This record gives sequence, structure tokens and C-alpha cells, in this order.
Amino acid sequence: MQSSSNPSPWRRVWSPPEPEISEAGFGGELLIAGIRLLLVLILVFIPAQEYISSAIHEGDNRDPRALLAAAGVALLGALMIYAATRRHRGRSWIGFASSLLDVSLVSGTLAMLVLLGRPSEATNSLVVFPVYFLAIGATSLRYDARICLVTGVLALLQYAAIVAWVVLRWDLAADGVFRWSDQGWRMAHIAGAMLLSATIVVRSRELRLLSTRDRFTGLLNRAVFNEQLEREVAFSRREGQRFAVAMVDIDHFKRFNDTYGHAGGDEALRLVAATLRGTCRESDVVARYGGEEFALILPAVRSGRAHDLLERFRRVVAATPIHLSGRPRPVSVTISIGVASFPEDGITAAEVLGVADRRLYEAKEGGRDRVVGPPRATARPADQRGDEEEEEPSPPAPLPRAGEG
Repeated sequence: MQSSSNPSPWRRVWSPPEPEISEAGFGGELLIAGIRLLLVLILVFIPAQEYISSAIHEGDNRDPRALLAAAGVALLGALMIYAATRRHRGRSWIGFASSLLDVSLVSGTLAMLVLLGRPSEATNSLVVFPVYFLAIGATSLRYDARICLVTGVLALLQYAAIVAWVVLRWDLAADGVFRWSDQGWRMAHIAGAMLLSATIVVRSRELRLLSTRDRFTGLLNRAVFNEQLEREVAFSRREGQRFAVAMVDIDHFKRFNDTYGHAGGDEALRLVAATLRGTCRESDVVARYGGEEFALILPAVRSGRAHDLLERFRRVVAATPIHLSGRPRPVSVTISIGVASFPEDGITAAEVLGVADRRLYEAKEGGRDRVVGPPRATARPADQRGDEEEEEPSPPAPLPRAGEG
């Protein structure tokens, strides 16, 4: 759940994005990767062609091989990132790598102008230099302020190195085409773009969290869950993987509310939400689907294993006490769970979710406080699956439930 305390400004900036925000940032990487390939061709082809054509003129001893080698490296880097993005690889580093490549391509183009013997254009370019701002601005699409800062710092260092290179080799100040004040303002503009992008990311993340999280439990909301489920179906189809979906419902929740009041019902919702989040893996998707109902996506988990995991979760919830104000004894709740598996139970998000919801209904019709999955999973009671997993201690004796306190 989200912390109630306000994080420090530095922590707000230098912290990884939440899973659903990171997923949204990765969603635009493929588009950016395609645009990058096109820009690489434009940025390296025009000066390379000019350099090659000038090199074949009589008396011109400049060698184009170094320039072509640099262009080849740029193309190779762009292609590698494009391929990794297409295969959904490197989610933790692809944003950093692609952003650093973008500013490096701009710096590389300015360095080409220096190599071509046009240092004044490199330090006064009105065409290439502004691309820094596009590259730094694009970092905000990753929803990670750390990428904005690292990319901006690299752009500053690279451009400062180009300016130092020009100053050491040419005396442009004597010709009136180089002014330190101009270069200072250029680097200040890069720093400003970096800070602006980081600020936009921090604010966008805060606003996006408000729109993606259930503010009461801190879990994802239904709309985001449905988006994640569609993405998981597309990814599992492409990679030939399986995953499980579960629908969870608190048993007799209306009766619990009537008996213990809305404050008691709120505590029950918080308990189930916290237990879900604490029991599941970091890669699992946990959402409040509506009212007293929750939904889960368990990537790379077969239905049988999902059944066992959720059976443990069911026991933990039933054994966890809820301490209510004014009540001498703690109470507890039970939950019913329906499980479905992709692709056995459906090949679309709606089909898999529908099967999980139907099995949740079966669990409630069958007496509640149970997990219902595919026939194979429900054919053997939990006490007959002990030889396939480590034996666990028995949960504490049941606490009073709704209507029993």
C-alpha cells in the first residue's frame, strides 16, 4: 500500500517508477525505437555523403573511413535497442540505454562537423543542437526521472567536451564566431531542459498514480487491471507462455458490514488487500476489482501451482485477526477464489477472466471459503497435495466471524 508519509524531494526524483507506470513507459519504447532508426539515418547520412563527396575531389586528403565507422556504430546501437524492444527485453535498462544513445547521437553529429573541419558550425549549429532538447524531452515518456537526470548530465558533459575540443584546436574567438557567453547559455538550456523533464515526470507519476490506484487499499484499480491483462495475453501469445488469473471475493461481506459497521468492513478490505500484496510476487498484478472483489494476474504460473498458492493465501486470510474498536475479541473473514489459466481456459482476456469469475461463483455456491480452479486442480483436496510441497504448520483456530462475535 502507499505510504501515508510524504517522501523527500530527492526520493520523489531518484526512485524507480511503480510497476504499472513502468509498464506504461515501456509501451512507447517501440515507437521511439523506430523513430530513432529514421533519425540515425538522417543524421549520419547527410554529413557522411557530403564528407565522402568532398573526399573524392582532387587534392582532398581526408579519409572517410573513421566517419563511416562512427555511423556504423550508431546504426548498430539503434538496431540493437530496436530488436531488444521488439522482444520486450531489458525492461529495467532499455529506457536508460535508449536515452543515452539519443543524446550521444546528437553529440556524435556535432563531432562529425568538427571532423569535417567546420568547428564554428559545431558550436553554433541551429539545426543539430536543438535536437538535444528533443532527446531530453523524450526521456519524460519513460516516466522515470532518473533517466531524465542521467541523460541531461551526459548531454552537458558531451557538449562541454566538444566545446573544449574546438577551443583547444581552433582560435574561433579571434574571428568573432565563438563567444563563451553563447556556449554558457547553450549548456544552461540543456540543464534547464533536464530539470524540466524530471519535474514533469515526477508530477505525471503522482497524477498517474491517482488515476491507476484504488486510494482506499493502494492496489491497482479495475481499469488498469484490464489493461495489464490485455498486455499479458499479447505477451504470452507471442512468447508461448502461460499465466493464471484469479478472482477473489470476501464471503458474506454485507453481513459483516451489518454486524460490525462500515469501519469493520473497511478493516476487512484493508486486511485482504495487504495480505494479497504481501503474499504475491513483485511481478504479480493485484487489483481491487470492485466492492469486496479483488483480481490477480500470476505471470508464468500454471493453474495447478496457482491453485496451491491461492489456497495458502486463503488460509492466511482466514487465520489473520481483525481487531475492531470496542470489540473485546478479534474477528476474521473468509474468502472465495476462482482460478483460470491461459490458454487452457481461453485465448482472450475476456474469456480467461470470464472463466475465473464463473469459478468464483462456483466456489461461493459450493459453500464459500474455498478455491475453485480447473477440474484437475479441484479433483484432489488440499490435504492430498502435501506430498508435492513442503508441509506447512497448521493455521491457528478460526476466529469469530460475521455474526459470531
